[in-house]
Amino acid sequence: MDMTRRQFLATTAAAVSAGNRLRGRVPCVLLDLQRDSLRESVAGYAAGFQPRVVRADMPDIPPCAVLLVPAALEISPLAARAIVRCLHAGATAILESAAGFLDERAFCAERTVLQDYFDINVEPPVQLWPRQTPYVDYLWPYAAKLRDFSRVVPLGGQAGERIAWVDRLPVALKRGSGRGTLIFLGSPLGPALWAGDVEARGWVSAVLATASERCARPPSC
Repeated sequence: MDMTRRQFLATTAAAVSAGNRLRGRVPCVLLDLQRDSLRESVAGYAAGFQPRVVRADMPDIPPCAVLLVPAALEISPLAARAIVRCLHAGATAILESAAGFLDERAFCAERTVLQDYFDINVEPPVQLWPRQTPYVDYLWPYAAKLRDFSRVVPLGGQAGERIAWVDRLPVALKRGSGRGTLIFLGSPLGPALWAGDVEARGWVSAVLATASERCARPPSC
């Protein structure tokens, strides 16, 4: 039976803080890509989920249940390989893309990295503003309308569950990767977290709870 939003939020704190059940893993790590990410998104995740998240820089990523990668502009091969290692070790990686804010040349390079390392196919960025309904429709882990951040990176054809749509375009997916789970967000949520958006914080909290509960149950991790 599907869980309701209220049930998800009721279990979030216990699930995310269940470090003693994660066999030595850090419950949640925020990977700061420094200049290769939108700073307001990094600040949003850090402010919204401290002290439950551990902030890390490349290449020092500790073993973790959940890896947050906020608003990546350009993912270096070194960072991409580190994220893939976390996935293969059983982590849930939430990869938030800000590639929609790159120029054409940089976007093409980032598109190649997403394809080569994560098997993620993305289409050229779409400018959403101005529009009457500034929301992205999320379907998992519960239905929610969350504010967009003006530009999105739509998904092309590929395997995985589409979990968010805007103007009939899929902009987020979830699928297994190695022993872990990859969640790709083509519309950054970090800026909404930075602005104190309660709905965005609730949705991300539910995702973290789901991932932590999965990792705490053997033999998933």
